[in-house]
Order: sequence, then C-alpha cells, then structure tokens
Amino acid sequence: MKIPNPYDSIDYRWLMAVPVLLVIVSLVFFAPHLEKGIDLKGGLLVTLQTSQPIDTVALKGVLTKYGNVEVRQYSSPAGNGVEVELENNAALEDAGDAVGRLSGLQRDLESTTLALQQAEEDGLPTLELQQRIDSQSLAIIAEANTALTAIGSSKRVSEAGGASDIVGTEFAASKARLRANVMADIASVASYDAYSFREVGSSLSKFFVSKTQEIILYSFILTAIVVLVVFRSLVPSLAVIFGAVADVSLTVGVMAILGIPITLAAIATLLMLIGFSLDTDVMLTMRVFRRREGRARDRAFEAMKTGFLMNATTTGAFGVLFLLGLWLQLDVYRTIGAIAVIGGVVDFIATWGFNAGLILWFIEKQEKQKTLA
Repeated sequence: MKIPNPYDSIDYRWLMAVPVLLVIVSLVFFAPHLEKGIDLKGGLLVTLQTSQPIDTVALKGVLTKYGNVEVRQYSSPAGNGVEVELENNAALEDAGDAVGRLSGLQRDLESTTLALQQAEEDGLPTLELQQRIDSQSLAIIAEANTALTAIGSSKRVSEAGGASDIVGTEFAASKARLRANVMADIASVASYDAYSFREVGSSLSKFFVSKTQEIILYSFILTAIVVLVVFRSLVPSLAVIFGAVADVSLTVGVMAILGIPITLAAIATLLMLIGFSLDTDVMLTMRVFRRREGRARDRAFEAMKTGFLMNATTTGAFGVLFLLGLWLQLDVYRTIGAIAVIGGVVDFIATWGFNAGLILWFIEKQEKQKTLA
C-alpha cells in the first residue's frame, strides 16, 4: 500500500503549529511541576528487600517524625521491596556545612602558622601574624562548638588543634545514630531480609543542579555554533536548534505528567536526546536543503521514511531496556529507557512537523523568488 505524502495532503503550516503549541503547553503547565529525584534535592534513600508484604501506611507513620517521607513498594523476580525516601536532617546538614567551613579555617590556620615560623627564622616582625593566628584559633573553636551543638553532642573544644577531627568524629557518629534510629523504627513495623542506604547532602544536590543547568546551556550553545558553521544559513539552523529544544521540552513535560523524577540518569538521557535530535534534523536538512533532485516535498517525505526507521529502532531498543528495568526493578535502566522512548516519539513530532515545515517553506520561497527573477 502506497502511503500518501502528508506534505501534499496537509498544509505544512498547520503541521508546524502542532509542535510549537505542545512546547508552549509543556513549558507553561507541566515542566514547572517536574519532580526532582534524590540526586538533585538531597535526602536519604533506604531500600528494603523483603519476602513478606509490608504495611506501607504503618511504615510511613513511624517515620513521619523525621520530616517528609515517601514510601514506594515494588516487586521483581528478585523479590519484593520497599523504597523509603526521607528528607535530610536539618541539624546534620548545618553540622555538615560547619565541618566544611571548619576544614577551610584549619587550612588557613596552618598556612598562617607556617608563615609565622618563616618570619621568625628570617627575623621579621611577627606580631601581626600572631594576632591573626589568635583570631583564626578563636574562629575555629567557635565554629567547632557550633557544629557540636547542632548535632547534639555534649563535647566541647577549647583549643583549635584537633578541633576538626573531634567534630568530624562526632558528626559521623551522629549520622550513624540517625541511621540506626531509622532502621529501628522500620524494624518495629516491618520485617526485611536486607537493606541499603543512599544519601545525598543538600550541598551536593545544589552542586548537581547548578552543573546540570550549565551543561544543558553549553550543549545548546555548542549545537547552535556547529549547525551555523555546517549550513551557513539561518533558517535551517534555527530549525535544527528548535528540534533539540522541542525534544527536551516535550520530554520533560511528559516526565512531569507520568511522575518520572529528574535524576542524574534522566539528565544524561536528555543530553543524549539532543544528540539524537541533531541526527534526524541534520539528515532532514541535508536531504531537503542541500539536494535538488525532484520536488522539495518529495525529498522531505523520503527523509521522513528514513527518520521513522531511525526513531523506531531507537524507541524499540530503549523500550526493551525500559521493560528490563521494570522487570528487575533497576531504577536507572527504567528511567533511561522510559525517557528515551518518550524522546523518540516527541522527536518524530517535532522534526517532521515543525522542522520539515520550516525548511519546506524556506526552500519553496527561494524557488519562487528564482522563478520570478
């Protein structure tokens, strides 16, 4: 059966409107509500392996004293399990920040002490350096005691020497006590065969967020530069860039609808989608813009057939990965597979709706101008 050319039967300007409207709806209504995973918001993730059913309501009830808590139950061929996600303990977060500041103060004190020793050997004035050491020592003692108070330790330091070691030991012990208390509360309402912890501090999660924004921004800038260099024409270049933006925007919107959180694995997959979008967009542009045999609409339709095969193979491969992750309850596989499948579908819509329409409009406008000339 011969498939009709959609660019002959449908006004491609209407096809261009569909991806644009979808991108606007996605960015305005859905993308702002995208949930962050533990990698980007921080927290403590406890994974329980169990052979018996667990009362998730009771489990959530005994853990609410630790702050916001989420409980998710799952099953796989390897057995049943429960994921418990807790927000970071505010006192421990403050103490962790204090430990970081304390390390910096300790390094400053060591540097000043070395400078003092060198000045004494050279016979130079040392009063200013000694005053600086006294000031830095007092700052270390104050910071150390603040951290010890935050984590509920009864210990106090009166000397700068060894203060960071004392605070570090007490901080580690406090974190261990928190984990022990959490597991004791879990054991009071649920039996489990094994468990694992995964913790991401708020400082690290903020670092991930800032770096993620930078990476995505740089990827779009580099994409724009490469495309402009290759095609040396504004309209085809804008079409390729829009395709990449649309792929990410629409995929993020669908992720928000389906409740797929944004994690480091999700970010890596979104960056991969930018590359995949460039493949199909550049293929379309090269076929339609650079070649001249036949009509532009026929060339676009032939490119669509190739693009459909590219999308289908990619979607199928990552669909298998998604099913494998779903079956074995491997969260990273499931996330990568789901996002890649979504991206494959939205890439087809964006590429063969907006991009193809814009390039056809540009080429037919050029051909019309040549005819009139």
